[in-house]
Amino acid sequence: MKVFVSFLKSPVGSTYYLEGLRVTLGILGGDDDHSVDVAFIGKGARCALKGVDKSYGKGLFDMFQKNEAGKLFYVERESLLEQGISETELDGNYQVISRRELSKKMLSADLTMSF
Repeated sequence: MKVFVSFLKSPVGSTYYLEGLRVTLGILGGDDDHSVDVAFIGKGARCALKGVDKSYGKGLFDMFQKNEAGKLFYVERESLLEQGISETELDGNYQVISRRELSKKMLSADLTMSF
């Protein structure tokens, strides 16, 4: 099953970010063969910034690094422009991808979720 998970809110001031990571790891941890694309869009692109406090989700990020299916995160190029963020400001765990490419991934998914 192909799953597309998008984070649309800023990582500061809400639990959506943390809960979304937990749900995504739950999908990856099942017995079934799932592939998961994780994208940070809109204000969610702020999650990709270097220096953003991710201490509350550190253990979760560590699990993603160990899991090949969830190793790569995407951040939408257009969202970076809208938020005034340059690609040089991003953490190394994120690949910049266009809105069109993300749309294709979303449309090819069997399940989409947004946080």
